[in-house]
Amino acid sequence: MKTSVKGREFIKGFEALRLIAYPDPGTGGKPWTIGWGHTKGVKQGDRITQDQAEQFFSDDLAVYELTVNSAIKRPMTQNQFDAMVSLAF
Repeated sequence: MKTSVKGREFIKGFEALRLIAYPDPGTGGKPWTIGWGHTKGVKQGDRITQDQAEQFFSDDLAVYELTVNSAIKRPMTQNQFDAMVSLAF
């Protein structure tokens, strides 16, 4: 399964779109974050476009979708799947 549009918007509700890298609020530094909560390879001073933020979000979601799809062996509704991906994210 893939996360629905409604599920994607739900997850984004917990994140803020930031096109300039910002430090982790808890550490004041690492992990640096950009876009919709993307951290992989992000460093201070990085900048991205909205399109790049959306691609990072899709790439990040794919990891969590694979994890949920691999771990849950019972049938799920779309809402259940979206909720599990949100929790994992």
